[in-house]
Amino acid sequence: MNEEIEQYVREHSRDFMEWLCDIISIPSPTGHEQVKSEWILRHLHQWGAVDAYRDEAGNILYPCHIKSGEKVALYTAHMDTVFQDLQEIPIRRNGNILSAPSCSDNSASIAGLLFIIKMFHDLQLTPPQGLLFAFDVGEEGLGNLKGMRQVMADWHDRIAEVVAVDCTFDTFVTTAVGSRRYAVTIEAAGGHSWMHFGQTNAIAEAADIISQLYRLSVPVSPKTTYNVGTITGGTTVNSIAAQAAFTVDLRSENADELDKLDQSFQSILKGAEKETVHIRIDPLGERPCSRLNQNPLADRITAIRQRHGLPTPCIAGSTDANIPMSQGIPAISFGFCRSRGEHTLQESLDIDTFLPGMIQMLEFIGL
Repeated sequence: MNEEIEQYVREHSRDFMEWLCDIISIPSPTGHEQVKSEWILRHLHQWGAVDAYRDEAGNILYPCHIKSGEKVALYTAHMDTVFQDLQEIPIRRNGNILSAPSCSDNSASIAGLLFIIKMFHDLQLTPPQGLLFAFDVGEEGLGNLKGMRQVMADWHDRIAEVVAVDCTFDTFVTTAVGSRRYAVTIEAAGGHSWMHFGQTNAIAEAADIISQLYRLSVPVSPKTTYNVGTITGGTTVNSIAAQAAFTVDLRSENADELDKLDQSFQSILKGAEKETVHIRIDPLGERPCSRLNQNPLADRITAIRQRHGLPTPCIAGSTDANIPMSQGIPAISFGFCRSRGEHTLQESLDIDTFLPGMIQMLEFIGL
């Protein structure tokens, strides 16, 4: 790597920390990313990234050194977090450990991409290929990868490869875990617990459906899972429930296995229908599986880490990279810092891993 670039990273690490804390402090639950996006866009414009803009979905994009007709590499970091009710976000530092909800997932990724953009402008660097930087919405939960879907739809014929910058710098998502999520609503006869004993109970029907789901056998490899995440229903302790609802998450590394699991679940629901039991299923979201048998970006990051004497653990995961992977476009997901406790109030990252993490990302870009 160019010594000037490495020196810049070392001398400006405080900028990264300052932006990281600013980004953490702006609440941005899924669907409410606007304040954070305005902060990002304002800073980009201040640094001279005058072509940065907001798209129809609410993503912030910055085309960097893109030539007409040229294929580009997309580097994207999602702005939304899983934390719905945090109006003030505490940030704690103990030595080299920084702790705060969303610090790694995905504030450090946003700060890291901003650092790279600022460095490009300060050092007047030209990347080996055109880069599209994006800060996207709707990656978490029921956001259903809204922002990434928009970016790939608008830029699909121009995207050569994708890095979904997310979470830790020493684990690499190279396989997309597909998922289907449903809300199931059950309506039954209901009634008074004493006078109408024996009439169909929506909660009991839901329990039977869930019990059948949890008796399904699924393969360990390719890993396939199911989960009932929430359940509600009924009115009072002495009423036979006339209504109940629950949510289901079905996942697999393999599209065929996901189809089989989905079909089995649908069969359970169909079998539960009775004259006094009516079932409605509403899709909540869908994430596609990979289409690539071999991921060339995994080979690239493996070669980089081998030069540093490091292992390259590649895993399956559900990230923004799902969308390009499902379209046959090479994609990978990794971040800037070692982290732990993502999606919890105890989330933390190792500050001293920023330097090797940033250098790794810059080497991956080709600098």
